[in-house]
Parts: sequence; C-alpha cells; structure tokens
Amino acid sequence: MLPDLRRIYRDSLKSADSWFNLYVARPPAAVVVYALRGTRTTPNQVTLMSLVIMLGAAAALLAMPGWLGLWAGVLLVELSYVFDCADGQLARLTGRTSPIGAELDFLMDELKAYLLVAAVAGRLYLHDGAGLSALWVGLATLVTVATAISLTKFVRSREYAEATGAERVGHGQSAAAASQRRSPLWPVEMVFRLISQYPQTLPLFALLGRMDAFLYAYGAVHLLYVARTALAVTLKIGRFAPRAGDAGGQAE
Repeated sequence: MLPDLRRIYRDSLKSADSWFNLYVARPPAAVVVYALRGTRTTPNQVTLMSLVIMLGAAAALLAMPGWLGLWAGVLLVELSYVFDCADGQLARLTGRTSPIGAELDFLMDELKAYLLVAAVAGRLYLHDGAGLSALWVGLATLVTVATAISLTKFVRSREYAEATGAERVGHGQSAAAASQRRSPLWPVEMVFRLISQYPQTLPLFALLGRMDAFLYAYGAVHLLYVARTALAVTLKIGRFAPRAGDAGGQAE
C-alpha cells in the first residue's frame, strides 16, 4: 500500500504548488485517490463532494456552540480542502482533466468561500456574543469576496487578455505564476496569500479563539485585492477614446 501511495502522490502533483499543499493537504488527498482509483468515481464528483463537506462544516459552526462545534467545523473545512486537492490529483492520475472540470472547481471554491464567511459571521453572532456587528462585517466581507471573485474571472477571460495584451492565467495557475514572478513585496504578498487561502490559517485563528480576527483579515485581504485589480483594469481599459483626428484614431 505505501509504495502505491507514494507513486500516486508523486505522479499526481502539479508542476508548481504551495508548501501547504505539498506537505499537508496532498498526502491525505493521495489516500482518497488511492481509495477511488479503481472505481467509477469521477474527479467532478470529488469536487462536488468537497462542497457537501463544506456544507457540513458550515452546519457545525452554526449549530454547535463551544470548542467542539468550532473544531468540528474547522476540521471539516480542512477535509473539504483535502477533497479539493484530491479531485485534481485523481484527474491527473487517470487522464480525466478537462476545461469544464477546472471551471467546476473554481465554482465550488467560490461557493465554499461564501459558505465559510457566512458561517463564521453567523457563529460569532449566535454563540460568541458579537452582536449585530458580526452580521454586518460578514455581509461586507461577502460582498468584498464576491467582487474579488468577479474581478478574477474577468481578468482571466480570453477577451481581457486579447484587449490588454496580458498573459492569460487559467484557474489553478496562480500559484505557479506567483512563484515565477516574485516582486520586492513578496513577504507582504505571502502573508496576504496565506490569509486568503484559509485552510492554511483558519486552524491558527481557531486555536487563538479569534474567529472574528479571521473574518476581518479575510475581508481586508480581499478588499486590497479588489482595489489593486480594479485600478489595473481601469488604467488598461478605462481610458478616454482618442480625440478626433489624432494619430492612431479610428473612425467608428
């Protein structure tokens, strides 16, 4: 069994990945792939299962008070992420990668982010005595995250790449791109990335008993991303049309 698990783990890795995925999430994901490799289960079904598990995490956070409910929710969030890794590993191992699978994976990531924010805000209101302020912060964070996701889909579209000359980055390629283009601000960007990829940091916030801090940090990171990306989009495609008669101007 162990040699098979090592082979599955090695053969199903991405060409570039985060340390958390390589050493924390993908080893147990390889166990899931090992159990499913000879079945009719498809990568898309594993992707959908990750959403079902996240629904269980949200239910635990909302319905179960105290540390038991908190850690039941956190552990289910981590398990959901393991299945999120397993779908791609199963696809690469069985040769079932597909464009629709990548789109489905991104959709599930969107829905899981919304569920987590709503569940954390609801828990703060229901069980941690945060009052209505937690619901308002949760709503603001939901709007911010939704805006960030919409911007991401827009700047990754074929039309945006053609209009701006930017390199098109597909879903799931951001980690590789970040590793290849390290800016002078990479320590700050790394902190932001750790917070935005919540499976890495959520247990730490839970251990400190500061799920409110997670909500603020998660919202703030996405707000900064929205500001930076919206500015870049505006500068690239939001300029005035050329004056009539200017060189390079075209008649409509």
